[in-house]
Amino acid sequence: MPPEPTTPAEKFASLLTGLGQAVAAMSGGDRLSYFLIGLIIERIRPIKQAFARLVARLVAGLAAGTFLSRRYAPRRPPAQRRPRRQNPLGLKFGWLKPLVPDINGFRAQLENLLRDPEMAALIATAPASLARPLRSACWMLGLRPPPLLKPPPRAKPPKPPKPPPTPKPPPPPPLPAWLQDRRKPWSLARIRGSPRPA
Repeated sequence: MPPEPTTPAEKFASLLTGLGQAVAAMSGGDRLSYFLIGLIIERIRPIKQAFARLVARLVAGLAAGTFLSRRYAPRRPPAQRRPRRQNPLGLKFGWLKPLVPDINGFRAQLENLLRDPEMAALIATAPASLARPLRSACWMLGLRPPPLLKPPPRAKPPKPPKPPPTPKPPPPPPLPAWLQDRRKPWSLARIRGSPRPA
């Protein structure tokens, strides 16, 4: 019998292991195909491995005094973003619930784990790195990420300066006196020499 997990990292790994076993138990009959089970487990495994790897790196860095907390990277402009590949699982909020109905216990375990002061202290050490796999687990199980997993608001890029107003073109120079009357429409009265009305 494996030892009882004691650290937050061990509890999270144990939770995901049990979740993978629950998914594998859905095989057979008209429940889930082996292909779909493989896709789900391949989605769970990187979350588990990423968190364990990050915690091990964090612990080793703190022990050696070489740990530097990673900052949130600025978002890339839309022109530089790569198009996302279509995932057959859909990956909507709580996407695992319709596939594996018996996940409420794992959702409650994750919710309790995120309330653990030790887990909160661990996340606070490297929030930019550790919060990401935890947010993925929350999203998969239909659990709204608590505030400690939310990234800090990113500074908005400065607005580009407004272009200077276009100067109005100068008014055209006045026409000579001998041309000013020619701009006006001719009338029969002017042809006959009638005086113009005052």
